[in-house]
Amino acid sequence: MDLQLKGRRALVTGSSSGIGEAIVHMLVEEGARVVVHGRNRERAEKVAAEIGAAGVAIGELSEEGGAPRVHAEAVAALGGNIEILINNAGGNARGNTSKKPYEISAEDFVANYQANTLGAVQLCNLSVPDMVAEKFGRIVNVSSAVAMQPNFMGTDYSAAKAALLNYTVSLAGSLRGVNVTANVLTPGIIMVDGVLRFGRQRFGNPDMSFEEVAEQFAAQQVFEIPPVGRLGLPRELAMVACLLASPLSGFITGANYRVDGGQVRGLN
Repeated sequence: MDLQLKGRRALVTGSSSGIGEAIVHMLVEEGARVVVHGRNRERAEKVAAEIGAAGVAIGELSEEGGAPRVHAEAVAALGGNIEILINNAGGNARGNTSKKPYEISAEDFVANYQANTLGAVQLCNLSVPDMVAEKFGRIVNVSSAVAMQPNFMGTDYSAAKAALLNYTVSLAGSLRGVNVTANVLTPGIIMVDGVLRFGRQRFGNPDMSFEEVAEQFAAQQVFEIPPVGRLGLPRELAMVACLLASPLSGFITGANYRVDGGQVRGLN
């Protein structure tokens, strides 16, 4: 299926590894011009060279002035305004996976909000006016299953991802009749390098493969394995992201696409 992405200009944040890397790979496969973003220049440039990306944009989005610098570098590399913005950068800024909600400091909440929400908001503020002027734009914000079904731990991360979900729906509602859409992806547990490292550390074996880690997660019930019976793969999330980035998705906006294997128990 041709997603009509040939020549479209895209920025994918947090794309030097994991989910973001899978998304840029697929966008390039579909003919899009893509800028790879990351905090580590060497790693970002390696990914960009491997896939034939238009260039790289380097910077920490949660830092003062980070989003404007990344936006400017992306526009320069693309040779034009951003048409597709996929906000994937984020993560648990303070690593609070074992603290109870009342043990998490206000500073931890602020750090996670900056890492997972504000960078995306700032890039939208910088990119949307050009999308509106050109009457085409696609925004895909990557949240998390815990935005809808929070864990009892890591509340600061869950709350930040829930804020991103709420923001995206509000943004979509404000973009009427301009062919600019905004949607959310909420992945479940995806087998990325961070999950692999966590598993190797937990099980005390630095040589475990993805498959072995996933098997032990299931056997020891570290995570609740979703109804499909396994953890997700980055490419599976990338397929949905590319569909939402496509001109063909013009009647889809303000939607939450769960790519979680049935992990979230809910109607949306």
